[in-house]
Amino acid sequence: MSTSDESSTAPGTIRDIRERLLQARRTRDSSALPGLIEDVEVLARRGYRCCLVDFDDCRPTYYVRVVGFENARVTAEVEFPIEPEISPLQLVPLTHLVDYDEAAPQEIRSIYDRLSPFLHKPNAQLLSAPQRTPDEVRQDVVRPVTVRKRQDSASMTLWWTLASLLFVASLVVFVVA
Repeated sequence: MSTSDESSTAPGTIRDIRERLLQARRTRDSSALPGLIEDVEVLARRGYRCCLVDFDDCRPTYYVRVVGFENARVTAEVEFPIEPEISPLQLVPLTHLVDYDEAAPQEIRSIYDRLSPFLHKPNAQLLSAPQRTPDEVRQDVVRPVTVRKRQDSASMTLWWTLASLLFVASLVVFVVA
């Protein structure tokens, strides 16, 4: 398949893929699933951005970038807001992603109403960030300061060496003249 053929058949939005998934679930057409996975991967190659929603509050909770498809979930990178307690890479259901233009509360409620018979939970379960030991945190804090002190010390030594050479050269010129 050529590049132009791929772009003409590639999905344009999360909405397109989600609606096709909903139709496949309604008709119990499992043959549509491989095509949906391929289309999510096309979005990932494009670095497609969308929202992860909270159906309980009918609002977007995170702005994410689609990065792949794994274990029957969309792999998404959380871009905003950044929260240290959650992993930046999340595996989320396709059903919990909406395009930016669908992020209004009434749109989210409408999406939820259509999807609710097929949803297990109204909100995606997010992965926690890997826990770091106090030593790992301390190393991150100490290492840059130590490197900076070494660099400052080296540049100070160089400066004093150059200043000393200049002083000695000036003294020699003064004595000889």
